[in-house]
Amino acid sequence: MRDKLEELLASSQRICLLGHTRPDGDCLGSTLGWKNYLKNRYPEKEVQVYLMEAHEKFSYLPGFSDIRHDVPKESYDLALICDCGAYERLGEFGSLAKSAKNCYVVDHHVTSNGEDFPFHTILPDASSTCEVSFDLMEEEFFDKAVATCIYTGLIHDTGVFKYNCTSQHTMEIAGKCIARGIPFSYIIDDSFYMKSVDQQKMTGKVLQDAKLYCEDRILASSLSLKDMRSFNLEQKDLDMVVSILRETRDVDGVIFLYEVGNQLYKVSLRSNNNAFDVSQVAAFFSGGGHKMAAGCSLKGSPEQILEKLFGEMRKQLDAEDFQSNKRCRE
Repeated sequence: MRDKLEELLASSQRICLLGHTRPDGDCLGSTLGWKNYLKNRYPEKEVQVYLMEAHEKFSYLPGFSDIRHDVPKESYDLALICDCGAYERLGEFGSLAKSAKNCYVVDHHVTSNGEDFPFHTILPDASSTCEVSFDLMEEEFFDKAVATCIYTGLIHDTGVFKYNCTSQHTMEIAGKCIARGIPFSYIIDDSFYMKSVDQQKMTGKVLQDAKLYCEDRILASSLSLKDMRSFNLEQKDLDMVVSILRETRDVDGVIFLYEVGNQLYKVSLRSNNNAFDVSQVAAFFSGGGHKMAAGCSLKGSPEQILEKLFGEMRKQLDAEDFQSNKRCRE
């Protein structure tokens, strides 16, 4: 499909870059990486990124301040869609994809099957969409600005190279980014670890409220809209909470619920066990993601939602051949 992408890029004068709702590091890194790459390669073309508002911690990304959050009436020759393989995950910007003359998806989610978009490069074994993107780019136009974006996506979808999706190739790409002179230490600290005082306090509450379930194999916690308002926080301030919960020894997985509407919760799932595939759980509830990191949205109280999730999780956790982290250490 690379030849098809090259053909579409060359023949399109107006290109929009789209990604999923509540954009994370990989979504922002890939969309802005492509924007900077395309401006280097085709300076005469109009290239614009459309995404929901993201956390200001990503403001160091070249082109971040130029991201548009409105939905224009005009149409584009090509919609290049990153880190997302379904119209519904594009939110209100799905209309831009539908009105574009052509669409092309670049993604790595196992739940992206390309049915909505016949032109695509979807590689589930890749660490991130930024990794897939790098392999589709010509290195001649891969400068410091592009490298800054690509490196951001790599560290966010690999947990700073800790997750098992990290490969030798992932590290080779990271090395090429570093060779372009990016401030890699700053990028890791400022976009991945550093938090405001309110975020730290909120994280403390989430950890304090966390409980063990399913014979102590699952750790779960939740946050209501009322809680978020008490800490002066928004949804975009919560993206690393589930990763902190995941740093718990002996559990097989973690769940973090946060309220986004009246009893509507965003569900973030993480696995600590290679035998536990949380993408299967998310997919059952019309969500998606990766084997070790996935999510969905569910209505109800936290207790009701957890019971639904546990019912689906137990199909794996209670299987006769399942080796629990907890049991392995007993």
